[in-house]
Amino acid sequence: MKEIIFDFDRIGTEEDFYKTAVKQLALPEFFGNNLDALYDMLTGNIELPVTIRFVNLSLGQLEKFDAIIAVFEDAAASLEDELIFEYYLQKP
Repeated sequence: MKEIIFDFDRIGTEEDFYKTAVKQLALPEFFGNNLDALYDMLTGNIELPVTIRFVNLSLGQLEKFDAIIAVFEDAAASLEDELIFEYYLQKP
């Protein structure tokens, strides 16, 4: 199974996240950089099966990116074993 890692040591803003997502997930040029478009891409446009991990999230980032995390959780629930999503906080 393919594994994609988003390292939040290098992601500070939503703009950073979407730029990284376009590269990491090989999203098309017409991707809309919003939550609805993200869900559509995760559930119908990326190569499956895949494990996606968010690593090095700070507590502030956990709150800041909660809507994006929810989209990944919803997509993983919808696709069952085809998309596995996990996230990990920074070690103190």
